[in-house]
Amino acid sequence: MTEEKNISTEINTQEANAIPTTHHHKRKRKSKMMYIFITIFAIAVIILGVVYYQKNIAGNGKQQIVEKALKYINDNLSGGTKLELGTIDKDSKSFYRFTVKAGDREIPTYVSTDGKVMTYNEVDISKIEESKPTEATTDNTVNTFTEVKENEICKENGKPIIYFFGSKTCPHCEWEKPIIEEVIKSYGDKISFHENIDSEKDKDVFSKFNKEGGIPTIIIGCKYYRIGSGEADGADKEKENLKTVIDLILK
Repeated sequence: MTEEKNISTEINTQEANAIPTTHHHKRKRKSKMMYIFITIFAIAVIILGVVYYQKNIAGNGKQQIVEKALKYINDNLSGGTKLELGTIDKDSKSFYRFTVKAGDREIPTYVSTDGKVMTYNEVDISKIEESKPTEATTDNTVNTFTEVKENEICKENGKPIIYFFGSKTCPHCEWEKPIIEEVIKSYGDKISFHENIDSEKDKDVFSKFNKEGGIPTIIIGCKYYRIGSGEADGADKEKENLKTVIDLILK
């Protein structure tokens, strides 16, 4: 009887010892499941955050960048014509950057990786706070040209000087070049024409009226200037615009 009682006591002791071990394994399993759940939840939150950023933050960034670019175009390249935002292409394009050598000058040029789009010049609009094309105060617009009222008409040998700055790799410059040459020719020897194509000449004049370096740039008698071509108005209207302003400096 004593032996049976001892055996029974031993079995009960073993079972009692086994209970905490079982509870310990259950708690360990439960903690592991909770860790897995938290990990999955965290990954889901990160994924949702990325999607939200791409759809909202990145989208707003595109809009802001385009609007800033449009502001730069209106302030520096539109020639006084107010341009409005059309559509924003949903398809993004990457560009290859390369330079085109024109004498001692290297012109930054970009072509899209799909070979369909090419653009010229390089303007870092991230550094543009307020577009101020000239150091002087501008007060009036004549046709597509801005007048700097405080400036005196610049002359060479008694003739008003007209400056044209452009590049052979700039399609807008190539459009404007024969038109301004034709108009200048019609005035005979009344004008001193400085045609600067891929040239560093008259750089001081260029930088005074055009801080950002956009081309084509036309400066008429240091009294009127325009950054950009007159393509929007067409060739005939552009000739008329040029003659109107040139007549003002010849009075």
